Amino acid sequence: MDRYDMEDVVVAPPAECGSPLKEWRLKLQAGTLARSDFIEYFKRESPKYFDYQTGGTETDNNALTREYNLFKCMFKEALAKEEIIDVLVEFMLGDSPASALEKLRLEGNTATVCGKVFKNGEPTYSCRECGVDPTCVLCVNCFKRSAHRFHKYKMSTSGGGGCCDCGDDEAWKKDHYCQLHLANRKNPLESKILTEAVLERAEICFGAILAFCVNYLEIEPNASLQCLEGGNVNDGQLDGAQFCTVLYNDESHTFDQVIQTLTKIAKCRHKDAMEIVAAIDREGRAVVKCDTFKECNDLKTAIENQMIPPSALLSNPRNNQSLRTSVLHIGAVACQQFALQLLGWFQEFLVRHYLFRKTFAELVQRKQEAFCIRHILEYDVKLWKTARTCWHRLLISGMLMEYDNKMVLAQEFSRRYATIVEDFISDDHDHAFSIVSLSVQLFTVPSIAHHLIAHEGIFDKLLHTFYHVAIEKFIQNKTLHFSKNIASLTFFKRANYILYDLRYLLSLKPEVLSNDLRSGFLEGCRALMRVLNVMQGMESITRQTGQHMDYEPEWECAFNLHIKLATTISQVIEWAAGDVKLLRKLYKMSVRALVGNSFIVGAEKSEARSVAGHVANCLMYDVSVKPVSIHLPLTRFYAGIYLHLGAHDMTYDSLQTETEALSSKLTPRGIIEPVLCTHAMIAQVAAGMWRRNGYSLLHQLYFYRNVRCRVEMLDRDIVCLQIGASLMESNEFLIHVLNKFNLIAWAHANYESVLAENPVDDEFMRQLSMIDEFLELLIVIIGERWMPGVSIVTEEDRLRKEIIQLLCTKSYSHSELSRALPDGNGGNSDNIFEDVINTVAVFKKPVGVDSKGVYELKEHLFEEFNVYFYHYTKEDKSKAEELQRERRKAKKQLVCCPPPMLPQLTPAFKSMANILQCNVFLSICTLVMDRALDARSRSFTESHLQKVLHLLGFAIQEELSEHYPFLSFYERSPKYGILEKLEELARCPRLEAHRDFVLWTIKRYKELQAKQAPSDGGAGPSCSQQSAGEEQPLSSEEQASQEKKLRARMVAESRAKIMAQMKSAQKSFMKNHAEMFSASDKESAGEDSSSMATTTTTGAMEWEDIPAETEANVTETNVEDEEEEQGAVALKQNVACLGPERKFYTGSDNNFKCILCFENCAISRSGPPLVSSAFVQTSRVIFTTPQMRASPSALHMSCCGHVMHYSCWQEYYSNEESKEQRRPHRNRVALSPAHNVEFHCPYCRTLSNTVLPVTEALPAFSSASSSSSSDSYLPLDSFAEIMRTQASELAAMKLMELKTLPSVSTILRKSGVVADMALFERSIQLITNPPELHSNYSDVMAFLRKALLNATQSQQPHPKDHPAGTPLDTDSIETVPMLWDTCSYTLQSLEIYLFETQKPLKAELPMRHQSCAINLVRACSRFSASPSLWTNEWQTEFAARLLDTVFNQKGTSVLEWDCFRVLVSFQFGVLNLMAGESGPLTVIPSGSMFDFYILQTMFLAHLTKAVLCFDAAKEQAKRTAETPHAELTQLGYVEQLPTRIRDNMVAFYRRYNIPARVLQRNTQQQLAEERKDEEQVQGQEQTVVIPCEPHHLALLLEYVQRQMSSFLRCACLFYRCLTDVDFPDTFPTDQPDRFELMCQYLGLDAQLGVYFDMETVYATMMHSFASHPHIGREVEERCQPDTVRSLQVEPCLRPLPRLIPLYDDYSDLINSVSDIFCPNNEREEMKTPTMCLICGSILCGQSYCCQPELGKMMVGACTHHAHACGAEVGIFLRIRDCQVVYLGRGKGCFAQPPYLDEYGETDQGLRRGNPLRLCQAAYSRIFLQWLGHGLHEEIARLNDNTNVAVMQWHHM
Repeated sequence: MDRYDMEDVVVAPPAECGSPLKEWRLKLQAGTLARSDFIEYFKRESPKYFDYQTGGTETDNNALTREYNLFKCMFKEALAKEEIIDVLVEFMLGDSPASALEKLRLEGNTATVCGKVFKNGEPTYSCRECGVDPTCVLCVNCFKRSAHRFHKYKMSTSGGGGCCDCGDDEAWKKDHYCQLHLANRKNPLESKILTEAVLERAEICFGAILAFCVNYLEIEPNASLQCLEGGNVNDGQLDGAQFCTVLYNDESHTFDQVIQTLTKIAKCRHKDAMEIVAAIDREGRAVVKCDTFKECNDLKTAIENQMIPPSALLSNPRNNQSLRTSVLHIGAVACQQFALQLLGWFQEFLVRHYLFRKTFAELVQRKQEAFCIRHILEYDVKLWKTARTCWHRLLISGMLMEYDNKMVLAQEFSRRYATIVEDFISDDHDHAFSIVSLSVQLFTVPSIAHHLIAHEGIFDKLLHTFYHVAIEKFIQNKTLHFSKNIASLTFFKRANYILYDLRYLLSLKPEVLSNDLRSGFLEGCRALMRVLNVMQGMESITRQTGQHMDYEPEWECAFNLHIKLATTISQVIEWAAGDVKLLRKLYKMSVRALVGNSFIVGAEKSEARSVAGHVANCLMYDVSVKPVSIHLPLTRFYAGIYLHLGAHDMTYDSLQTETEALSSKLTPRGIIEPVLCTHAMIAQVAAGMWRRNGYSLLHQLYFYRNVRCRVEMLDRDIVCLQIGASLMESNEFLIHVLNKFNLIAWAHANYESVLAENPVDDEFMRQLSMIDEFLELLIVIIGERWMPGVSIVTEEDRLRKEIIQLLCTKSYSHSELSRALPDGNGGNSDNIFEDVINTVAVFKKPVGVDSKGVYELKEHLFEEFNVYFYHYTKEDKSKAEELQRERRKAKKQLVCCPPPMLPQLTPAFKSMANILQCNVFLSICTLVMDRALDARSRSFTESHLQKVLHLLGFAIQEELSEHYPFLSFYERSPKYGILEKLEELARCPRLEAHRDFVLWTIKRYKELQAKQAPSDGGAGPSCSQQSAGEEQPLSSEEQASQEKKLRARMVAESRAKIMAQMKSAQKSFMKNHAEMFSASDKESAGEDSSSMATTTTTGAMEWEDIPAETEANVTETNVEDEEEEQGAVALKQNVACLGPERKFYTGSDNNFKCILCFENCAISRSGPPLVSSAFVQTSRVIFTTPQMRASPSALHMSCCGHVMHYSCWQEYYSNEESKEQRRPHRNRVALSPAHNVEFHCPYCRTLSNTVLPVTEALPAFSSASSSSSSDSYLPLDSFAEIMRTQASELAAMKLMELKTLPSVSTILRKSGVVADMALFERSIQLITNPPELHSNYSDVMAFLRKALLNATQSQQPHPKDHPAGTPLDTDSIETVPMLWDTCSYTLQSLEIYLFETQKPLKAELPMRHQSCAINLVRACSRFSASPSLWTNEWQTEFAARLLDTVFNQKGTSVLEWDCFRVLVSFQFGVLNLMAGESGPLTVIPSGSMFDFYILQTMFLAHLTKAVLCFDAAKEQAKRTAETPHAELTQLGYVEQLPTRIRDNMVAFYRRYNIPARVLQRNTQQQLAEERKDEEQVQGQEQTVVIPCEPHHLALLLEYVQRQMSSFLRCACLFYRCLTDVDFPDTFPTDQPDRFELMCQYLGLDAQLGVYFDMETVYATMMHSFASHPHIGREVEERCQPDTVRSLQVEPCLRPLPRLIPLYDDYSDLINSVSDIFCPNNEREEMKTPTMCLICGSILCGQSYCCQPELGKMMVGACTHHAHACGAEVGIFLRIRDCQVVYLGRGKGCFAQPPYLDEYGETDQGLRRGNPLRLCQAAYSRIFLQWLGHGLHEEIARLNDNTNVAVMQWHHM
């Protein structure tokens, strides 16, 4: 069939045939059924399911009418599946496909390999103990059912495209199968259901599907022309909308650029453009227009010609390319969409049975078919994202489940590798979307990898491809030089994926190499040599002199190449190490390559140099003028190979004779020369000679030593030098090194005299530094031999040494330690690491939430510390040295860092030890010591001496170890007078600092002496010892202690002398004045006793607060009666803040210091106002009941309590405001114009956005009357009457539209209260002359009011009442109650916070809580008394409503009240609304009698509510469940109550308690139904009585006390601030607050029985609360369970706010979201599922697909959710990254997640992948930050940090 034959796309089906199924079956019988029948059918049917809507143009409703094209297109997948795919399945499997598939499932032959293809972000697990390499992973389902979940596993999230390796024998060392796949192994391969006939039909269908998909998905390139013909058959609509413009994804344009293009050119709305762009990003393409060919083509041209401005973020070379578009026929697009669906279904279908896969594999292996594997692989690059992914998944499911198919695919893949990779490099899609990413599935299977190396030459092919594609064009003069061109960089990065594939291929070394494998491997090595050859000496640098570098050269490419290749080099060496033939051939190959490479060792002349009578022929290559390079991979490769020769008994010499025959001789000098040059350059850089070469050189040196590169760089270089040292004569080797460092002259004895003639200049200082570097290099060459092959050590020993040296610098946490160690090549390096670390260190568990667990080195291992360890940086070295010295000082040892014992060298390196006794070495040592002793010497610094002592230490220790019989350092040393020089050094005062080291060296030398010469018992040594003994120098420690003693003795002597002088002076004075002294003696005796008495009394006075007798009582009483006793104490003291017995205000300290101008300031009524910075935020934290959740959010106020003048603050604020406006807009987003400017408190940097006035205590305003008899106040019932009357008066005022407030006299008269005015004024504490306030005071209040308004408005998405232009009229909105609500909400939050942190009221409150509560309550109170309220009609209406609700049973019932909130509004909002004779009354609430009555009223309301809601049966059940045998505490009290009161209680309970009434009704109904049969009189119905025994009453009282606790705590906090009467000392400070104590403090009666006495006003008020009509209705509704409740009952005790409970194991959490799809797109999983920790919803975070509108702005799903759920604050857990995000208004920050691994560390981004568990302490810290309203503060604190990355938080 012709591929582009599309004329008949929309032809109507021939009429004669009913259904395609019949037609196919008939043709099948006739034997004429072909693929084309199906293809035609697909082609014909698919356009029916493609649907698009163009809504023409739509005008946007803002003033600018701009035309937008509305466009939506969709493919109806569900319908297509039903009508096409299901028909196909029915054809293949017979008439009932569903049951056939079910039987297939039960047969169970799915596969023994899981092969589940991972989606992006899906959790994967690898086992650290059993995985062959780190790419072996399991999916969730297999992991949960496998043995690996009990091993050490690692968690990570997939990038998409990989597949599960469960059941693959080559992926695991043990436990290959999970339980699921283990069962599948037993199943037979045949099937009863899949008969020959079925498979025959399947083959035709499969072929048709593949042909159709290949045909239609690859239509792109010629589409524009070929599809034209399709337009002419569409039922007469010749020029209809037949074409689509399709826009494709690329990785070089940003989202915003494409959105801009669409809105500008395709005229889409911004929102639609965003949806299209999200679709393009997700699927790789999207249709942007459906229209006639001309229109579509014009749009295509317009888009392609548009120049997109380059964005600053991506300076990508492809940026200037145009966007890729094409015009397609609608039919073609429909076929493509269907083809994608078909492939997706096909992939799932293949997984169902082995035989399906077998059929598929046979089909795609047919070379002549259009859909053979080769074609699929090569055509991949032409497709778009989704199409690629579908094919990849199909190949994985169809070919990778069975080994043979996998091998076929691998071979095809290898043969096409070069073309595929070249396509990938020129393409710009991510690696995960390219077919190249299949390599990880194929190359990591060891047997396949080895087969490919042996038979397909893949190792050679990979490197060959890499050389040609990535490197060849950068070669100049046989070496690499990368250009600074960025285009080549991105291209180079893509080419590096080849090296990853190489790493996979070689990751598993075979046990035995076959000949084929060996030769295939050697082919690859030749290609590797070719690459290394051009890398030898790449990016060489020459020292700049005179002027600085013009531009920094490109150095990163070379290092990237090195990092990628290093692993491969190590792997190649590892392969060679195990096979003698391979090793021998590789050695020769590397020698040949080195001899052929002329870098540095080329045609350089050599000269003879002599030191200490030895001559060496040195290469004269001057590092300071000629090019040097850090990259010497050939030399290093040679060193790596050389190390393994010893294991197979090969030596340099034996191989040298073989290679000489090949006419290539490699001299030791040739080996070390390039490395020596590099080290000389490094030394010169340290000496400051390369400063003009800029930073690039420093960066290179940093990486040279860095843990990621050093294994194949620094470590190999040292081995190279050690090879040189072992092959060359020792003296000659040292002369070579000296020559490279330009120190030949320095090594001569006459150097000092030559120096004396020249002045000291920079050059000379550099020389000194070079000497240091030379000596240090020597120490490293001799000492750093923990390398398998150099010494007799293993890899574990090497790792152990590394860890010991690291832990000598500080304690490391587990992650720091694993980062500081190089990665092993195998995947199992983790296990070795764990084992080694536990032998050398102790793990200290973390303490507290913030700390990590750390490893500390075991004490005895500090002996192995080497201060010149070659992986130390300068900082590490000095840190470690300091710690070591302190440690030794503490242990009273010699304070120095002696060299450690060294391991034994292998035979090949044995001769290296000879350096320590050769003449050049010894002469250098003596030279340095001589110069140290010579005070005039200029060429000496103390560090030279320290290093020489270190070297001598090595020499002595090596000889002591007796490993090397030829070593005779001791015999040679007397010739050089080493001991004498050392002893002289120990006495030299100038070298004080090194004395201990010298002593240590002498001590070790003496040990050597004793060992060497035990037989010489003669005079020589012993007498020399004796003479030394006389003047044996002391260690610095001993010397210091001696000096200390001496000083102490002198001080003591001088003190004694002075005392003696004073004493004699005293005596002479007393002699002269004898008569005075005799008189005073008598007096002093009397005086003494009296002074004693006074001290005791003052002692008692300090405890004034507690009367002495009570103190005695408390101590005497037994423990049992302590509580009662405390009660008694309380009664005696009786501190109440309200009521007739109240304690009066005594005045408090009003003095502060302004934190801005530092002047003292006091609060005064008319003085300038003081303020304290505060922060207002919207909040829903304590809204835990359904009714409250529905209400708008409240405001919360917090304040730090630092005081300043309002004027000072204003100045500060205006500065902050202008600073804020100048600030760059990069990291802030203004969500609304009405935003409060945020600033920090100038003193403590607390976040603030408004100020609170600081006023004096409220009682100071009202004169308190002293009389306390009850008749001097109006009683409670009069108060209730007055309030009722006031309610009706205020209501009348509204009706009559009067402007004057009702007068007091009228109210008193109407209410029928008999009282004179004075009595009333006394009760209400009227303020006769209201205080004059400073003029600025109103400004403060206005500012605060505005802040509150802005905060509330930000919660309403559109401030509807105010168009943006008009200024806010502050009085018109309910600002006043807003302030009161803020007050009540803040106090309630504070009470809950204190309860959660288990702090009682009396506990010490932090200043911020205390000052916030006090200032807020005082501000409310002053505000309520300010005159602006009298004119506010709104206020009178509010008060009338409130009073009606409370006293007249209109409005809501007590069940719906939040009593404390009502209390606060009542307290501030009512009493001022009466007019006295001379005008409005001024009442400042401060604890008057009326205030007390308001509290009593609300207390009774709360009590009533508790009694109404009490459910006896539930409480009883709860009680028995929690504390089965506890006594009822209230039972005794109930029993001793008067019968009258007890009966009243019972009556009240029966009459009003809701559960009791419901129960009564239901029982009655049952009885009525039972008695229907018998004729009974109606009157007898009322016989059901609810039981109510004393224990019921006791339960009730207990319940009431519990339910009142929160209300009482809030009330105590409130009245404490209002009355300024402190809590009495009887309040507990470390136990929960007690009911009776709180009641007492508030002046209430704690004995609850009192309130049920019918003769008091209490009972009548309770009856009036309880008889509200709503309550009756609630009972009715509860009797009929299925009716909808009309009442939202607000419980007495709210449930406490909680964050949602999280899974204990983190992997459970990840798995729980692995199947959640993005809400806007069913095919795509969520990319970043994010969980709201407040309510638990899962959102699609930070993605364009789910951006709702907030206000006029598109924001991320989390921001939108936080706005509603947490009132602009959100706590989110990004599940796949394990990060906690705090979101505030337009800002956010990352916080520490509550999941920790076993080492107490978090793992954000799952980089380490250790199993994580929930840490409750960390979670509760997040909880408390949220509960304490501290999130905004935390976000601001973390964002203040300057190096925080800029994030667009509103897109979160």
